Amino acid sequence: MSKKWLACAVATLFVSAGLAISVDASAQQRSKASAKKGSATKTTVRKAPTKKAPIAKVAPVPTAKGPPAGLAIPAGANTLGAHAALYAAYAADVEALTIGSITTGRALTVSTERIARHLNSDRLALGVVAYGAAWAATQDEFVTEVRKLEAQMGRDALITKLRTEIAFARSLRGGEQAAQLAARAILADAAKIQEEGDAFKQAAYDWQKYAWAKVSTSDAKARNAALRTLVAPVPAKEAAITLSSLPEANVSPQSTLARATSIQRSVRLSNQTLRDGVTLSEPIRPRSPIDRMVSLAALSAVGGPVDRKEDTEALMRDPRLVSCVNSSRLNMQMCNAATKQPYERSFCLAEHPLGEIAKCMAKTVR
Repeated sequence: MSKKWLACAVATLFVSAGLAISVDASAQQRSKASAKKGSATKTTVRKAPTKKAPIAKVAPVPTAKGPPAGLAIPAGANTLGAHAALYAAYAADVEALTIGSITTGRALTVSTERIARHLNSDRLALGVVAYGAAWAATQDEFVTEVRKLEAQMGRDALITKLRTEIAFARSLRGGEQAAQLAARAILADAAKIQEEGDAFKQAAYDWQKYAWAKVSTSDAKARNAALRTLVAPVPAKEAAITLSSLPEANVSPQSTLARATSIQRSVRLSNQTLRDGVTLSEPIRPRSPIDRMVSLAALSAVGGPVDRKEDTEALMRDPRLVSCVNSSRLNMQMCNAATKQPYERSFCLAEHPLGEIAKCMAKTVR
């Protein structure tokens, strides 16, 4: 009996020990889990607060100095006349160039800047188209035909057609003759501008025998900065008003002649003899800037430049001509940056603000 009791007591003892070990192990597991949790909690507490990304301060973008985007239109003028006056200003500065009066590097720089300033606005390209349009509008048969068409289809419908179909105006009666007037005026002026450029290119060689033309200078950077900030001139009021005048209500050979005479007073690079002497070796290319000039002449015949500025400027803006003028500006800046002696600047003047612009104008018919 005692043996059974002893065995029972021993078994109870082992069971209790096992239970204790089990309980102890569970406690240890809970303790470890608690420790881990505590450790995780502590880690979270100790973790440094997340820094907020600093708000980037946006520096203001510097604005380039240069001519304003808009065009000041003198009272009494319209957008067509004001743009044509910009070309008239360029032509006047070309006409005023005098090689014989240049005897110093400074005088050459002044002459160069006076011409190059016109390139700092793509509106010179619009001015060339506007000037050609002024000549196209002296074709009396064409102006009469446009006004008849206005009475038939209505002014708004006609203006919409002129803007969307560039070649339409030239297809009207008198339109081809109007195109010829514009082309001859532009090509005659281009020939005179090229002639001036050729003279300055020759001067670049002739001046090398003078000490003032061979003095090396280190101001190329300053001169180039000056070129970039030159401001194109605003339209001259008198020229803008003259070139804004619409074709007369009752077109006649006498009134057409008076209008042509007033245009000639504004731009004197070429004359009637030179314009008549222009030979067009091939037909004017369809949808060329010349077609834009004829469309603008039609728009002028119905008074469009007065109250339809957006339509007028859209017709004036020929992408190829604008690109050509902008290319001349960039080429002039690069050429000027590479010069060290004054006579080299004469070559830059000859090649870009003169020769390259003349080529841009000559391309209007092709």
